[in-house]
Amino acid sequence: MTYDPEKYRNKREKVLGIRKRGLGFGTIATLVVGVIILGLGFVAVPKAVSYITTKNLDDAIYKLDNTIFNNAIIKEIEAIKGVTSVNQDKHDTRLVVTFDRRVINPSDFTALFDKNNLNATLLNLVNHRQHQNTLKEEEELETP
Repeated sequence: MTYDPEKYRNKREKVLGIRKRGLGFGTIATLVVGVIILGLGFVAVPKAVSYITTKNLDDAIYKLDNTIFNNAIIKEIEAIKGVTSVNQDKHDTRLVVTFDRRVINPSDFTALFDKNNLNATLLNLVNHRQHQNTLKEEEELETP
């Protein structure tokens, strides 16, 4: 009859004082790595999604001479394919048109203004993310 070390394992460990307590190193390392990856995911994924959704958007800022934009023009611009949003400033003198640059050009907006006999000037053509960051910075400077 051969000696079976597994048969008397519990007795040996009890006599020698060997006790298994807590979690093993591999389990703890896996948990730490999982927490780090999830934490980075919560930080990086929303920024990546935001970048992907806005990477082809531009903002065209127009100003009308001596008049304000009426709602009919705004509805016509919103109906154009590739336009994401149309916003006016506080005084209704400037119009910010957010559009997909792969689909439409600012010259199409200028043609629409000419068709409706509006003297609109393109003040600025800027990337949408850059424009949003500029607006955030301006709000921070204005708020005491």
